[in-house]
Amino acid sequence: MSGLPLPHDTNSPYTHALPVIEDDSGTPESAPEEVETVHDADWHRARQFSYDIATALPSHWLPLQEALGEALAEDVTAPIPVPHYASSAMDGYAVAGPQPWTVVFPEPVETDPRKMLTIPPRELYRPVLNLEPGEATRIVTGGLVPAGARAVLRDEYAQLSEEGTVLTIAAHAPSAEDIPYGQNIRRTGEEVAAGDVILHADCLLNPAHIAFAAVSGHDMLPVRRRPRVTILLTGSEVVEDGIPEPGQVRDAFGPQLPTFVEMLGGSVDQLRRVEDTAKAMLSALTEAPSGMASVLDARTEVVITTGGTGHSDADHVRSALQELGAVFLLDGLAQRPGHPTFLARLPEDGPFVVGLPGNPLAAMTSIFTVAQPLLAKLHSDRPPATRTLPAAEDLPGQKVTALVPAYLRDGTVAPRDRVGANMLRGLAHADVIAVVPPGGVAAGQDVEVVPLPWR
Repeated sequence: MSGLPLPHDTNSPYTHALPVIEDDSGTPESAPEEVETVHDADWHRARQFSYDIATALPSHWLPLQEALGEALAEDVTAPIPVPHYASSAMDGYAVAGPQPWTVVFPEPVETDPRKMLTIPPRELYRPVLNLEPGEATRIVTGGLVPAGARAVLRDEYAQLSEEGTVLTIAAHAPSAEDIPYGQNIRRTGEEVAAGDVILHADCLLNPAHIAFAAVSGHDMLPVRRRPRVTILLTGSEVVEDGIPEPGQVRDAFGPQLPTFVEMLGGSVDQLRRVEDTAKAMLSALTEAPSGMASVLDARTEVVITTGGTGHSDADHVRSALQELGAVFLLDGLAQRPGHPTFLARLPEDGPFVVGLPGNPLAAMTSIFTVAQPLLAKLHSDRPPATRTLPAAEDLPGQKVTALVPAYLRDGTVAPRDRVGANMLRGLAHADVIAVVPPGGVAAGQDVEVVPLPWR
């Protein structure tokens, strides 16, 4: 797809952001497959539908420093053994054959003192790469063990002659007679053999994984690609800082929604505030704001909007999407709060659009119903899991499924108070969201709960 589709009115001022592509192939396009909109879907069906409707995105490769926290897409093997050369585990002397040993010193690369002044300090001497029986050479921890060396004698047990040219084992060493073969030598491949699996698919990459991949010879890792998300916030009455005046409300979404989306596997490319007008919403979906990437660049896989999802004259998200030819996949949820939530998709395999209600709690609970499974599928995750726990008290039913912020108490689930659609106090102190069916749940009966990703 080259971007979001053109509005039906080709004289619209919003069309200039998109190129007009002529199709001269002469092959008639097949009619798009009609999709039947699911209205007022119950909670379980909406979750499964949102997961099934998407296709997992292909994985991509990231540099090690950018892969931290990402999910590995496939098993990773070591291209080289680790260590990839035999190295010393101690400061001391590499020795060959039985004692005493004649100390071999590195030779200077130049005999002319004037030329030596022009050579970097680390390149002044040729390292000792081979030892004959009866020879030894100075070595530091991590240093390359010369060919022919049988062990490394650590400094504490080294006894040098007065001239510093003959080495023997000190009398206070554990064994002054001999040094075991291979002592203090890190053998090639003793940690990892070339071809070994060093990281398994699906693991979340932590600092230790990154370091292990680096020492195994990797510069990049294959990770599951996060779907790119654009967030459009509506609400002319919303203020972003300070104490709101009567008739104004503080922005509840801007400070937390991008991080929330990241927790669910998405990657937020844009966060934009949109005026409560049809023109502004259509512009937000079709024009590039100055100095920012546009939704039109076809990088976005998901657009999340907040507010304006109803059917009144004051709600403009639906009309803008209809103008662009979007298909509504889910239209309304049989849940409280969050009924006016929808899931749509723009034509030509365009971005999915998750329309969230403007009330904060309604929007947050609807994210778990629609956005979480959608992002999980795009991110190649399994369907988000729930669990069941006994209810600590009666949970009254409503006409539809109720999503109630709740807390855990001695292995049971108890509801929080102050959980109106416009309230956030209950969710701020919740451990889970209880999914209460229309018939309610009696105390002691199991109730399904959705874990909160920040708990």
